[in-house]
Amino acid sequence: MSFLPSTFLSSTLIFIAGLALTFAISYALNLLLSKSFGALAKAQPRLETTYRFVRRLLVSVVAVIGAMAATFTAFPEAGGFIVSIFVAAGFASIVIGLAAQSSLSNVISGILLSISQPIRIGDAVMFRNEFCFVEDIRLMHTVLRTWDNRRLIIPNSVLQSEVVVNYSIEDPTMLVPIFVQVSYESDFEKAMEIMVDVARRHPDFLPAEGLPNAVVMEFGESGIVLRLLTRAKDQPTAFKMARDLLREIKKEFDKHGIEIPYPRRYIVVSKGVEEKILRIADALEEVLKLYRGASPSKP
Repeated sequence: MSFLPSTFLSSTLIFIAGLALTFAISYALNLLLSKSFGALAKAQPRLETTYRFVRRLLVSVVAVIGAMAATFTAFPEAGGFIVSIFVAAGFASIVIGLAAQSSLSNVISGILLSISQPIRIGDAVMFRNEFCFVEDIRLMHTVLRTWDNRRLIIPNSVLQSEVVVNYSIEDPTMLVPIFVQVSYESDFEKAMEIMVDVARRHPDFLPAEGLPNAVVMEFGESGIVLRLLTRAKDQPTAFKMARDLLREIKKEFDKHGIEIPYPRRYIVVSKGVEEKILRIADALEEVLKLYRGASPSKP
C-alpha cells in the first residue's frame, strides 16, 4: 500500500529527473566552455580573466534556469503558491530583496571587473597593505593569495570600490631603490662605484638607460645617505633583488674598508660646566692620592 499519491510520486520523479538532466547539461557545458575558452586564453592571455568569469556565469545561469524549469514542470501549482507567498509576506519579500541586493551587487561588480580588467588573474597587487597575487575572480568574490600563502576572500563590490595597486598591468617592470649610509670618514665616491658595480652584476638586473646609478641623497646625523637605483622585470623579482644587493654591498664595503656608521652623539657643554667637571676630577685625584698614601706598604 502506497502512502504517497501516485501523482505526487510521479511529480517527484519528474523533478529528480529534471535536476539530473540540468546537472548533466551544466557539467557538459562547463567542460565544453573550459576547452574552448582555454584555447582562446592561450591565444589571448589578457582575456583569460574574462573567459573564466563568463564560463562560470553561463553555467550558473543554465543551472538556475534548469532547476526552475524542473520545479515548475513537476509542480505546476508551485508557481502560484510561490507568488501568493510573496504577496502575502510583503515584509519577508523586502527582507529577501535587501539580502539579495548585496549578492546582486557582487555579481554585477564581478562582471564589471572581468570586462574592464583593472586586475587580472595572476597579477601582483597591493590591497590594504597586503602584497598579493590574484588567484581567481568568481561570481561573488575574488581570491587573493598573499606572499606568505594566505587567501584573502574579497567581495567583488568591495574590490571594485577600493584603490588597488597593480604591479603587473601595462608595464610590470619596477625601479628598485636601495638606500645605504656610509660614514663621513669613508670614501663615498668609491662606495657609489661599488654599489653601481654590484647592481650591474646582479643576474636579474634589467638594463635601462642611465641605470643603475648612485647619488648622494642627504647628510645624515651619522653619515652620508646614498641611493642606488636599479631595475627589475617585476615586483617579486624587485623584492628579491633588493635583499641580494644589500648583502653583496655589505660584503664589498667590508673588503674596501668602507664603514656603515652606527649612531653617534657629540656632547657639548658650557664653559662653566666644563670647569666644574675639571674641579671634580682634580678633587677625586687628590682623594685617590691620599688613599694610596694611607694604605700600608707591601713587604
